[in-house]
Amino acid sequence: MRLFKTFAVAAFLATSAGATMAAPYEAHTSLRGLDQANYATVLKVSPSEARQMAISVDTAALQQIIKNNPALARTVVQQGFTISEIVGLDSSGGGTSVTLYAL
Repeated sequence: MRLFKTFAVAAFLATSAGATMAAPYEAHTSLRGLDQANYATVLKVSPSEARQMAISVDTAALQQIIKNNPALARTVVQQGFTISEIVGLDSSGGGTSVTLYAL
């Protein structure tokens, strides 16, 4: 019985650690689709979530692509954000719409 409890606790700890290490947004971070995008939904993230996104996305390149796309830049500003606040994206939907994450 004691051995079973040991395995159960180990399994619980292993799955808990994996869940806490997972990114809060499992975003598809391809910058290629942004050239054709003409609309973006901008969502606010916390600073810790932004740090996690910055690991997987080159934020400087992302912000430059948005600046070069007038339609995306306009939608970011219309939603009350600045381009310099953008820290991540989710382009998994394909097409002309993406989700951007801002501080």
